[in-house]
Amino acid sequence: MIRMTRYSMRLRFAASVLFLCCSSLTAQKTPRYPPVPRFEESACAVAVPNGERVRCGYLVVPENRSRRNAKTIRLPIVILKSDAPNSKPDPVLRTLGGPGSSSLRMINGRRSSPWLKERDQIIFEQRGTKYSQPALDCPEVGDALVASARLQLSEAETARHELDAVRRCRARLLNRGIDLAAYNSKESAADIEDLRRALNLKTINLYGVSYSARLMLEVMRDYPAHIRSVVLESTLPLEINYDEVGVDAIARVLDLLFAECRNDPGCASTYPKLESDFDELIKASNAHPFIMKVKDSQTTEEIGVKLNGRDIVTWLADYVLSSNGREIAAGPYKIHQLIRGERAPLDDYARAKLSRSSNSLGMRYSVWCREEFPFESRRKIERQSRAYQRLDGYVVQRLPDVCPVWNVPPAARSENLRVKSGIPTLILAGRYDAYTPPAWGRATARNLANSFYFEVPWVGHGPGFNSPACLNEMVANFFNDPATRPDSACLTKIQSLFNFKVN
Repeated sequence: MIRMTRYSMRLRFAASVLFLCCSSLTAQKTPRYPPVPRFEESACAVAVPNGERVRCGYLVVPENRSRRNAKTIRLPIVILKSDAPNSKPDPVLRTLGGPGSSSLRMINGRRSSPWLKERDQIIFEQRGTKYSQPALDCPEVGDALVASARLQLSEAETARHELDAVRRCRARLLNRGIDLAAYNSKESAADIEDLRRALNLKTINLYGVSYSARLMLEVMRDYPAHIRSVVLESTLPLEINYDEVGVDAIARVLDLLFAECRNDPGCASTYPKLESDFDELIKASNAHPFIMKVKDSQTTEEIGVKLNGRDIVTWLADYVLSSNGREIAAGPYKIHQLIRGERAPLDDYARAKLSRSSNSLGMRYSVWCREEFPFESRRKIERQSRAYQRLDGYVVQRLPDVCPVWNVPPAARSENLRVKSGIPTLILAGRYDAYTPPAWGRATARNLANSFYFEVPWVGHGPGFNSPACLNEMVANFFNDPATRPDSACLTKIQSLFNFKVN
């Protein structure tokens, strides 16, 4: 043992004092931030309807959890308070799809949310969407597409303008210091778990539609312990490579519409050649695009918008089959109007080409280019676009062209695998869904041991938004008792409400 002299002891004491002083100075200079995740009460990010009872704030989380000391982002949250004085302790968390759609418009949805009689509803604004901080909006792209419509540019010219705008948007967001790779489903799933923790919730119910149904599947996979039940609507499963089969889904719903018209005596006798005449209309309109005169909603200026057969297909999928039962029942009649040369059914579709998308396109690009594009085959995408005579050359979306420009790293291969779970789940599919067909909901149900699958008649994408009130009552009953198969009498009622319009 080495003996310590009195002199060396003095030196060690002095060094200790110096260390403590320096450490104190360093600590004083280092800013201290509140821990994350945290929930900060605040005014609501959007206007609150008169008389609505809400709690609002921001969820503060890391932008990129894989990086130490990552900067934080803020996600606005709206909590609609239950009608019950003593609400259930497990609220329903809802968020919309896209990806890129803002969820805060659901602040007006009390009437269509009967589960609010028993429990609160959390409206979750996903990272990168309209009211989040930051938002990954791309006004450059919206402006380019509107300009292309005004100039009546060809599809190829429009695509070139769009990709140039994507480059400019990407450069602007990177210059703001935004980590584009951090805006993805895995991080959003972690955001939902962090919100549950920040609000001190023991359990939670989840409700997703379209892309957000995919997001809820990720939450079920990564954070299952505190999920009481889940509703999936218009499900996009993780294992589906969407761009490889998107045209197949459009072809399915067109075949369904024409087949059901043939099987309906009134529709068949009124429109005996509906399918063949429709095919001729698409072929002729692709060969010779036509000009629709519409008024700009902001300037009232009359503008000519060029449309072709592929536009008619998109109109049918988006504006007719993705609407309510009344619109779907009027589908054959509206198609017949176009065949007769009447253009009025296309007014809203043509006018929309003169307006920017409300979606945060940068968020959409970051999610899709990380989670879908890396697992897709360009050969399969191109092959299915040529597989159907009436849809020859049809493209559901241009994201496979956008992704090499957006250039974010791919997700792990495990994020493209099906999710298996025993969490009680209600799965709703729209019979006329042109984008997430019922087969995808059925396949998801097979992987979820405690699931209940229902196909909703006379509705397309997003059944809960376009069906009679009894469907949402069915959802509310499931939240009250997720272990029991819900009564499906509502679906029989919906089936009896509509018939094809024949005049």
